[in-house]
Amino acid sequence: GKSGYNTDWFLGYMNTTEGKQDIFGSDHNPLNVRIATIFFGANDASDPILNPRHHVPLQRYKDNLKKIAREVVTHVGHQVKIIIICPPPVHHDTRLKFQIERWGPDKATGELERTLELSGKYATAAAEVAAELNVPHLNLWKEMQIASPGPDEPWSKYLNDGLHLSKEGNIFVGEKLGELIKRHFPELAVTPCPHTAYPANSASVCPELEQMGPWHDHINHTDPLKSFQKKRKLTMEDDSAEKPQRSEAVVRAA
Repeated sequence: GKSGYNTDWFLGYMNTTEGKQDIFGSDHNPLNVRIATIFFGANDASDPILNPRHHVPLQRYKDNLKKIAREVVTHVGHQVKIIIICPPPVHHDTRLKFQIERWGPDKATGELERTLELSGKYATAAAEVAAELNVPHLNLWKEMQIASPGPDEPWSKYLNDGLHLSKEGNIFVGEKLGELIKRHFPELAVTPCPHTAYPANSASVCPELEQMGPWHDHINHTDPLKSFQKKRKLTMEDDSAEKPQRSEAVVRAA
């Protein structure tokens, strides 16, 4: 995704030299990209009359998602795992309140250029595209409302202005993505350190991800260069590891 963009704009940008470098990079091996998320729809789902600038018709939105997925595979390779993220719900009261805060009571229109109903239609469309492509999806529109149901719509806590993700919303998306990866791509799921819950130290584990550089407690101080010459998976097992001088729990937390 790209902030403020709809799928039409992103495809246009994606097909420029600058866009390709920005999205795919120019200084890395694309084969190192193992998972790609495609997250669009909040802007595409704008009301065609109240916000024609962002609106993309539903069928074209679906076609655009397929084109973006194909471009990702073309530039990154068939090994990449694609996840489509459906747009989140829209909270009407918070959105109208934001209008007043942003534009003032005299200029706020009191009309919703984005609605829960429209975002739901585009979320369903994104899920349909995922099914057609045979890739998993994360339906934020449904999941957020299921996670925090109630007549007062407590799921609004996931949105800071009725539309964009709040701190709680970003945490929610991260947790749900982690669960989805563990369910669909367990070989790429990272098990964090049991002592610190940190996902990137010598006690974190992932079967298929290559580790970039050895952990500090896997460096043999008598021959450190040898430790840097070896490819390794993201596991706790490493036959070049030094015998810890302190208890393992202390070493892991250091």
